[in-house]
Formats: sequence, C-alpha cells, structure tokens
Amino acid sequence: MITLQTTMPGIGLYGPQAQQSSSAPIVEGQHLKASSADSAEAHSGHTTDTDTVSISDAGLQAAKHDVANGATQYYEQFMPTYEGFSAANISAGIADPGMETFSAGKSFDQVAIDVRASLDNNYDRLDSIGKPYNVNSARAIDRNSLVGDLDRRALQAVVSNEGGLFTKEEQTVAQSKMRQQQSLAMGLYSGQISDKDKFIDPFLGDKAEKFKAGIEFLDQVSNEEKADSIEFAYQRAGLQRAYENVVRERGGTPEDFSTDHPLVSLLFNALNSANGDLERGQTSGNIVDMDDLRRQPWFEGFTSRLDGAIRKTRDIYLENG
Repeated sequence: MITLQTTMPGIGLYGPQAQQSSSAPIVEGQHLKASSADSAEAHSGHTTDTDTVSISDAGLQAAKHDVANGATQYYEQFMPTYEGFSAANISAGIADPGMETFSAGKSFDQVAIDVRASLDNNYDRLDSIGKPYNVNSARAIDRNSLVGDLDRRALQAVVSNEGGLFTKEEQTVAQSKMRQQQSLAMGLYSGQISDKDKFIDPFLGDKAEKFKAGIEFLDQVSNEEKADSIEFAYQRAGLQRAYENVVRERGGTPEDFSTDHPLVSLLFNALNSANGDLERGQTSGNIVDMDDLRRQPWFEGFTSRLDGAIRKTRDIYLENG
C-alpha cells in the first residue's frame, strides 16, 4: 500500500476548466526561452486543496497508465501525421521521456538497426500514398509520419548517428523532435502555428515551474542521451541555474536539483562562475558539441576539465554497455 499525497489545482491541464496562456512562449533554435510576458503573477489565481489518500500498488500503476494515455492523446494533436501513420510514441515521450516503446529490451546498436528499418519502411509507405518524402520540402506532417514510431531513446540513436546508419537530414529531424518534446513538456508551445490555440500552458506562465519541469524531464531521459549528448548536459545545467536564479529573485529557497552527472556539474559551475558578469555570461550560438562549449566566454577556465568530465560521464552511464 502506498500513501499518495495529491494536490488538486484549481486549473488543470486536461480538464474543461483549463485555460490557455495568452503568452505561451516558443522555442528559439536550441534555446528554450520564456517570453518576458511570462510571470509569477499569472499564477496568482492558482489555488490548491490537499488531501491524503491511500491506494494499492496496482491502483497506482493503473492511474499512471491512464494519465500517460491521456497525455499522449493530448500531445498528438501537435504532431499531425497522415492517415495510417501515428505519432503516439514521440508524443508519449513528452510526459514520460524515459518510456521505452520502440526500443524496449534492445541494445543501443540494435535500436539503431531497427530504427533504420523503420525509417526505410516509412519512406516506402509515404511513396505508396503519393506523399514521397522530400528533405527539401518536408512539412511537419511528413516529418511526424516518418519518425512518429520512435521513442526518445530511438530518436537519440538517430541524433548520435549510432552505427553510422543515418543521414544528416535524418539526424536534424530527430533532433528537432527531441527539442519539441522538451519544449512542450515545459509548457512552451512548439508546433504548427495553426494549432497554437489548442495548447494549454500547465504552468500558467510561471518561469520557475517551467524550468523545474525541464529539469525533471531531462532527468528521465535514457542513459545513452545522458552519456553522449552535449546538448543534454548544457540544457540540464542551464535549466537548473535558471530555476535557482528565478526562485531566489522571488525571495524563495529553490529545491535541490544537484546531480552526480559529471558534465552537467561542470557546466553548472561554469555558468555560475559568470553570474553578474554580463559579458562573460553571454552564450554564443547553439551548443551541441565540445567545440561549441570551448568557445563560450563563461566556459573560460573550465576547458581543461572538459575531457575528464566527458570520460567520467560515459563511464557512469554506459558502464553496462
């Protein structure tokens, strides 16, 4: 038996009483930024009632399953596909990025092999319905139909070009889907403009809650992503720093989201070293590899520790494979 502390917000995510944020921010390139219109004041009407209930382990698992299904169906509307195709797996990765549907029980090299087969099959299927995939003109519906079968771990196999099986264009599509997952999980709209009015910001513009959601999202991703993705480490460190700064600016005490991830810890310390220094604190361009890190002003003085942090990270997260 588990005792579950439940908090019931006055405004919910999926219920009919949910409201649309009038200033839902968007993803700008790699960086997930909240607009200046987002503020704590947007949360001022949010009230909570707290009850304590006891449910069985089976009941808890059933409840989690229902929530996951509801979240997947909600997010699928922002990832449209052609009839006969599905974006259920990439949509499920928004509420639960660690969920393994496509990649369950497989080694990472086998995941890559199976992804290659899935993509090739979907290229053929798109041809058969008169919607041949064109990398130069692919629309969101084309990209979603191509990769919609993949869970986040499978997307990471494409982004990292596991086994050398994927084209640069396929890596870009997979990376954009992973960024879209994180964005939506943080209450930042990412998708077709025509669908934006359907999106509900569950955090009502509260920056601290958005940053916290981003941290919790990234903490659930696969070991392969944690081991090899520079972008993951930068996002995780940056979100923790942003969350702590916002909470302290409000006079509060931030929750402790410190991590044993060596590269995240290094980047977090490097970012903090630039606090109060507007020139050093600037980030130049996207950060997806080691060279991107080395050119950042805020990383000066930390470059000699980069290779060691990467080795330690890989040792921790890939120790079993």
